[in-house]
Amino acid sequence: MASLGFPSVTKTARLPDGTTYGFIHIEPSHGKPYVLLLHGFPSSSYDWRHQINFLSAEGYGVLAPDLLGYGDTDKPKDPAEYRLKKMSQEVASLLDYLKIEKVVGVGHDWGSFFLGRLANYFPERFISYVFLDIGYMAPTGTFSVDAINEATTQAIGYPIFGYWHLFESHDAAELMDRNAKSSNSICYTADPMTLKENLALPGSARAWFEGSKTAPLGPYVSTEEYELHDKIFATENGGYGPPLNWYKAQIANLNTPDEASLPPEKIHIHGPTLLVTCTFDYVGVPVIQEQNTRPWIPNLQVKELATGHWVQLEKPDEVNKLLKDFIEETK
Repeated sequence: MASLGFPSVTKTARLPDGTTYGFIHIEPSHGKPYVLLLHGFPSSSYDWRHQINFLSAEGYGVLAPDLLGYGDTDKPKDPAEYRLKKMSQEVASLLDYLKIEKVVGVGHDWGSFFLGRLANYFPERFISYVFLDIGYMAPTGTFSVDAINEATTQAIGYPIFGYWHLFESHDAAELMDRNAKSSNSICYTADPMTLKENLALPGSARAWFEGSKTAPLGPYVSTEEYELHDKIFATENGGYGPPLNWYKAQIANLNTPDEASLPPEKIHIHGPTLLVTCTFDYVGVPVIQEQNTRPWIPNLQVKELATGHWVQLEKPDEVNKLLKDFIEETK
């Protein structure tokens, strides 16, 4: 949530479609490019804090929005409002509002998925791309959680998207709001295996929240940072319901008609791209991320860091160095 984490550089903008976005905005110096930071779930612009401080100190411009449903940005209830093409147009409109022509795009988790669609719909706005933890997923047809779970069970021995069925259920938001400590501790767990055992496997996510289970927090999040995350997702700030609409829209294939209209050349990403995989993410499994990404991106570099899901928090110095080196190499 931009206004809680970085109040002095937080702004809001009402876009042409009437949607209001909150975002962190720091102008570049010495002709350096802007870096667009796209967060995932359950997250906000605040989870880019180490990168925001580093990149701005290095002179790069920073644009880190709270994406739709999060933080200081509008939180519509209708999943149809969370179509990726619509949200891509909103981010493009935000760039227009700020008079930013091109950016280096960086995504994590859902932000990586979203970065891929921004690249499909608005490739002219990007200098290069960085996918953290989750790689590119090409828009190649109908989306099916069950098909993905079946495929990963065959490939690596277990399904990775068991929790998606909970997230589309009518009571998911209420469960997560009521059990905030369960939500937050599985998010920032000390043991990456917790995600596999209590999210990936079918039925495990519901058992986790209904049982009000908790896990030890990782050392990469301080008590103060944890408490701020808890405040960002408090019910008075919207809770977990609006962000879950990203899942509901995807599961309902609300994005499929838009994606079907993409010409074949826009399904490939042609700009310089860096994929950073995470050794100990048992949902964002490195081999799967690279296999999904490589066929569609000819100019691809792949690096792997020995972290769990939250690579930008767990190893910020390593991520920051990778970002700087890649930006300088491809600018």
